[in-house]
Amino acid sequence: MIRNRFIFFFFISAVFSFSAQKPSVVVLGVGHSTQLINDNHQPAVIRAFIDKVKPSAICIERSPEEFSRNDFYEFTYEQQYTVVPYAREKNIPLYPIDWLPSETDTELGFGLKDLGVPRFVRQKEGFLGFTVFTEKSDFEDDLYFAEKQDYINRIASWYTKQSEKTSLDLPRRLFLYRTFLQSKRIQKVIENYSSADTVLVVIGAFHKHDIEQNLAEQGYTIVQPSAFGRLSQPDIKDHFRKQDAYAILSFNLLGMQSQLMKINNTLVDYAMEQLGNDQSNELEFFRIRKSVISGKISPKQAQAMYQSLLNKAGSENWTWTGVKDNSRIDSYFDPFGNLSLKDRIRLEIARESIKLSQQKEFKSQIDLIDQGLTSYKRSMLHFYIEKYLK
Repeated sequence: MIRNRFIFFFFISAVFSFSAQKPSVVVLGVGHSTQLINDNHQPAVIRAFIDKVKPSAICIERSPEEFSRNDFYEFTYEQQYTVVPYAREKNIPLYPIDWLPSETDTELGFGLKDLGVPRFVRQKEGFLGFTVFTEKSDFEDDLYFAEKQDYINRIASWYTKQSEKTSLDLPRRLFLYRTFLQSKRIQKVIENYSSADTVLVVIGAFHKHDIEQNLAEQGYTIVQPSAFGRLSQPDIKDHFRKQDAYAILSFNLLGMQSQLMKINNTLVDYAMEQLGNDQSNELEFFRIRKSVISGKISPKQAQAMYQSLLNKAGSENWTWTGVKDNSRIDSYFDPFGNLSLKDRIRLEIARESIKLSQQKEFKSQIDLIDQGLTSYKRSMLHFYIEKYLK
C-alpha cells in the first residue's frame, strides 16, 4: 500500500514537474517577402522584434532536409535573409519545422515533382509565378496583423470549407496536414526547453492560428507577439542594414511591382536615405530607374544617363537579387533579375530606345546582352522582353 502511494505521488509530481517545465511560445505570423514593400514588416523590424522577445530558440519555416542543404523557398525573404543570419549572429539556436510531401505525392496530386521549381517562364503572378503585392493590406498591415480576429476568421473560412469538387480540395487538405505536422515538430523542439525559456516561431501567417491551437491543447502557453509592445523608430533604425536598402530598391524598382506601378515610395525613399552618400554604380542605377518610373525624366534623358553610367560601370555585383536558380534569367519577382549590373543597364537603355522608336539601338543593346548568355537564358530573356519590356 505504501509502495503504491509512493508510485502515485511520484507520478503526480512528475506530471506537474513536466507541466511546469513548459516554455512560452510566440508565433509571429508573417507575409512572405512583405518585408520589402511594407514599412511595418521591413527586415529591421523583424530583427528589433527578435531582440524584444529574447528567444532561447527560433523555429523557422523550412523542412529539416532542405535546411541542412541551405535550401529555402525562394520567396521567403524573412527567413533566409533576415531571421536565419540574425539568429546566427546572435547565437540563437535555429530549428527548421516545416514539412514537405514527397516527390511521388506531389506528382500524384499536382502533376509536378517539385513544387518549388517554376516552369520555363513564370506567369505574371500566382503559384510559381512572380511574387507581386496589390492589396492595400499588403502595404499597410502592422507587424501583428496575423493575431487579429478578422484575419483569423478570413483564414479559417478557407481552411474549414471543403471545395465543391473533391478533386480540387487537395491544397486545403495538404495545408491542414502540413500545419499539423509543423506544430508537432515545434512541440519536439520546445520539449527541450524549460519554463524560463521563450521559443519564437516565425512562419507564414496562414499557419499561425492552427499551430497555436494545437500547441495550446498540449498545455503550452501561447504569448501573442503584440504583448511585446510597439517598436520605436530609433530601435528600428538601429537594426537597419545596407542589404535591406538594396533589397527594397530591387524589389520595388526592378520587379513586377514596378510593372504594376505598385511601389511603396515611402519605403523606397527611406532605403535611399539610409544609403546616404554611397557612391556605388548600383545606387546611381536605382536613382535613375526611380526617376524614370516617377516620370521625372524623359526617355531621352534616361537613355543618356544610363549610357553615362554604363561607360563607367565595371564588373560590380548586385548587393541582392533574390535569384535561387542561376541557370535562369529571372528571380522570383523580376523577369530580368539574373542579369549583371552592366547588362541590366543595357536592358534599360533598350527599354528607353523602344519609347524613342530607335529600333537599331534597341537591337544593338539586346545583342550585346545575348553574347554573355547561354541559349537557355537567351530564350527566356527574349520571351520576357516581348512580354514585359515592349
